[in-house]
Amino acid sequence: MYKYQYNPDITELDIIKYHNLNLSESVLNYLLNHLDTINLTSDDLSGKKSEQINDTVLGEYFAMISRLTGTVASKLLGRAQWGYDTPEWFDHRHHLFNPEKNLTDFFAVSAENIIKHLPLDGKVLDLCSGDGFYDYFFFRKRAKEIVCVDINSEAMRYAIRNHSADNITYIQDNVLTLDLPDNYYDVVLIRGAIEHFSESDQQIIFSKAKKTLQIGGWFCGDTVANSLQEGVLLASHENEWANEEEMRTALAQFFEHIETSTLTSRERVTLLWACKKHK
Repeated sequence: MYKYQYNPDITELDIIKYHNLNLSESVLNYLLNHLDTINLTSDDLSGKKSEQINDTVLGEYFAMISRLTGTVASKLLGRAQWGYDTPEWFDHRHHLFNPEKNLTDFFAVSAENIIKHLPLDGKVLDLCSGDGFYDYFFFRKRAKEIVCVDINSEAMRYAIRNHSADNITYIQDNVLTLDLPDNYYDVVLIRGAIEHFSESDQQIIFSKAKKTLQIGGWFCGDTVANSLQEGVLLASHENEWANEEEMRTALAQFFEHIETSTLTSRERVTLLWACKKHK
């Protein structure tokens, strides 16, 4: 089993040595004399102490390298995942590697839809959790316990390798047949995945979510809207909703309290829901 280990003691010198970067005094002097190389001006350093100036210049140097290498990483990984087949999961590291292209409003609102319903030290069940990015970066510092379930072995290996934490448990299983405890979780979520199931299988998921939620718990999620209904948006999609009305109709068979919203972005229309379990 892979386990990501963040090392808080790693230093810039370790990174320089590992990547064979040349950070000699001559390089620092070059950067100080050519501030435009790292998008700085003398005004940015005015009034700073000598060591503070050095830290700023070197920090901007590494930031520039990070942006450039992140863009390359995103291009290569994106091509590797999407250029040959249509995958069932998305590598959300692209948000970090190339935010100019990939950090979008609909990905941000997807996280906010969960966070506002998740109590401190709450228990979370993430169905079709994919790469575990949201659980690791958005939910783990708020939740006491997170259980992530996905049937895809590649996504599961990736999630364990990159997004493991003491309070996150990854389970490779089928969300339709998974045995879940009654009245246990504060939040059950399924982000960007409900469209991959048939209407009858969606109903199984809704029923399971309600059963495993505590009284007062929330079932939350989002999906891309297919307003034109001219075939599916991706070959792996089975049942897409056209609008909020269709979404509410499907959820109302299982929940009485339903909150929905629509986010219209340049690239897509996102439908979001949050259903509270009353009994």
